[in-house]
Amino acid sequence: MRLLFASDIHHKFHAVADLLARTEADVTIIAGDLVSRAFHRYETAWRFMDLQQILKRHSDTLEKGMVLRDLAIELRKKRGNPTLSANAQEYLDLSDQAETFLQRSYDRLERIFRDFSDRTVYVLPGNYDMDLKKTVLQERNLHLKTIISRGLRLAGYGGARVATPGLPDHLQVVFREEMTDAGLRSEPFLFFRRSAPDIVVLHEPPYGFFDLVPRLGHAGSQGIRSYVDQSAVRLVLSGHYHENWGGTCREHTCFFNPSNFGTVDSIPRPRPGGYFLDMIIDEHGLEVGTLRRIERKAVRDIIDYRPTEQGLEKIILDEGRYRRMGGAVPKVSHIRPIRQLQRVRSFFLQHETTETMELIHQLREVYRDIAKQGMEVAFDVLGSVSFGMAEKGSDLDLVVYLREQDCLLDDLDTCRIPRPLAAVFTALEKRELTIEVCDSLDLDRIQRAIHAEDREDGQLQRFVFYRIVCRPVNLRLIKRVENLLLSKEHFRKKVEKELKGYLEVLVSSVRHVASFEKYKTRLRERNIPLAPDVEDAIRHYLRG
Repeated sequence: MRLLFASDIHHKFHAVADLLARTEADVTIIAGDLVSRAFHRYETAWRFMDLQQILKRHSDTLEKGMVLRDLAIELRKKRGNPTLSANAQEYLDLSDQAETFLQRSYDRLERIFRDFSDRTVYVLPGNYDMDLKKTVLQERNLHLKTIISRGLRLAGYGGARVATPGLPDHLQVVFREEMTDAGLRSEPFLFFRRSAPDIVVLHEPPYGFFDLVPRLGHAGSQGIRSYVDQSAVRLVLSGHYHENWGGTCREHTCFFNPSNFGTVDSIPRPRPGGYFLDMIIDEHGLEVGTLRRIERKAVRDIIDYRPTEQGLEKIILDEGRYRRMGGAVPKVSHIRPIRQLQRVRSFFLQHETTETMELIHQLREVYRDIAKQGMEVAFDVLGSVSFGMAEKGSDLDLVVYLREQDCLLDDLDTCRIPRPLAAVFTALEKRELTIEVCDSLDLDRIQRAIHAEDREDGQLQRFVFYRIVCRPVNLRLIKRVENLLLSKEHFRKKVEKELKGYLEVLVSSVRHVASFEKYKTRLRERNIPLAPDVEDAIRHYLRG
């Protein structure tokens, strides 16, 4: 089963539409907070919070099970205190206004879901949501419900153990968990024990897993944690705590929080969203999960998660976006020519041509077709495609990455042409692409060389060089090896310094200089100015 999971939408409904338009899944689950407020105007919300505090000063008369609305109905009858009576009436009026605003918000979200009628979408309420049973989303509401998809049982419990200012408490979903003289009384614990799901879907996480509050410690549900500890649940998905995100596995259970999908108002600056999980799950549990981000209507992959016997393997695919989420990555420093090259290339890639994008798309189709044959390949692209400046008829130079177990045996039982490489040639011919394969490297051999810190290994040296100057296609296959190299920064820098001579030869070549003149001309033909600092960077780079 392919499952998409997002949490904390915070009224960013247009991003939900982008998510559904640019992904595929058997089931999509959005686990609250679907909305970020109960009023259109912030001034009204602040006034409502003031009224909540005023009424709470008189809450000593509230009986168990009563809410502020019940108190307001009583207080508005007090003729001896006209100010209090007026405040109570205003509270009731604004409560009705809040419900109307929330209902209209859910109506908008449901219209988006209906635009994608081929998608199976479920939702959970968060602490900012009203009870979805009373809304147009009731049929999608997974709170206290169980569904079965592809033979897997999913069960959900929404809300959170927190009072949300600005939301009328009579509308809020009650998270029914409390400590009594007889011990912990937990509705989610009892519900999950009855439903026995393979996958638990939550807004609030279980205690101890992605529930850390700065300076306060863990704040998740004890009841859900007790259930997880006693059960064979395979996967636990939650949200609520935006900055305490990630994935981990403990014994047979994997836990995930993808962080916020909608923007979060925070100090000193808003925390951007767009994050979601894209997972492949079978009867044994998670096969692979990818933390992704949708931004500017494009989907970016950030991390791959794969369960192993040692735990959860994390492969960082995009160090920049991972770092901006708050993740820590090894600090990498390059020699000056490489820094200059990366600065120049990043500028050209901002103005990528449609011909470049089409060639990259074709290469992606190639490796995906080969994957269907049970083989793995990846590419590094050189030349104009690497800089995003390809045009019709541009040459395409490739480095092909393989795994050592794939080879084509000849009559003498000798591996002559690796099977994936032969498949690449065949796929390129079918697409009538004019491509030159400049090199092919064995990723398993390179990985062993990194472990052994063998600077004399020629394939390792070329791998370091290509990763500096090339553009990857099927980054996942390359990244496991590259991340190992990045974790050995002292060793990587030694290899890089030894490549300085190769870089100097490349930079000084007539062909290389002519290529940059072509790239600049192509920008001018599209009326794209070359910034003075970029012009200087190119000049310094080519001078070495």
